[in-house]
Amino acid sequence: MFAYFRGIVSKVTWPQKKGEIAEIWLEVSGVGYRVQSALATAKRLVQDDEATLYLSQSAALYGGETTLYGFLSDDERRLFELLRVMPGIGAKKAVDYFDKIMEVSPQNFLQGLSRGDEKMLCAYFGFAPKTAAKMISSLKEKAQPLLLSYAAKHSSMLTGGAEVSINSANAGLWQQAREALIALGFDGRRVENALSVVVTQESSDLKLEQIVRRVLRELSAGASVS
Repeated sequence: MFAYFRGIVSKVTWPQKKGEIAEIWLEVSGVGYRVQSALATAKRLVQDDEATLYLSQSAALYGGETTLYGFLSDDERRLFELLRVMPGIGAKKAVDYFDKIMEVSPQNFLQGLSRGDEKMLCAYFGFAPKTAAKMISSLKEKAQPLLLSYAAKHSSMLTGGAEVSINSANAGLWQQAREALIALGFDGRRVENALSVVVTQESSDLKLEQIVRRVLRELSAGASVS
């Protein structure tokens, strides 16, 4: 029904006990809406400031009222809805998982999920092994489009303090190349430095294999596999 609301944050109510979540009152053209919120979202809002909340809706069974959940970007909304795909996971549990992921890195979570890296999901995000296995089983394939969206919008390489941005149309391939080389044992910083060199040298579209070969050439002088 609703895609997003843009209005003034008139009130933020913080959870008082376990099982509760934050609530935002957003005034839009004189109408006040109550929107449920993860802590990771509520902490970034300022009362009396304007905010845009991207909405996910949860309809209660047997004719109960519809609950709105608000997020500060459409990718964050999609991450929440991805978590809700897991069997037996309600909206409040999905909010809890969302907060854990936002504390670390949504992009790293999606990368770990796409690799099926159960140990990483447990170590970095604090998920129990059973939960991590359930996430991988349910969400691994579904995570790919969202991972590419995050990579396209947020990927950049840092070298010598200067940021080198990747063309958004190809950002997913550059990110995949980075992850593949790190998985082979190359140091992450050296991979990023080599990628930044290749980015500045290449003006045409490349396939993943071509990107990896060019970066490997950059790494060949002194790069070592651990």
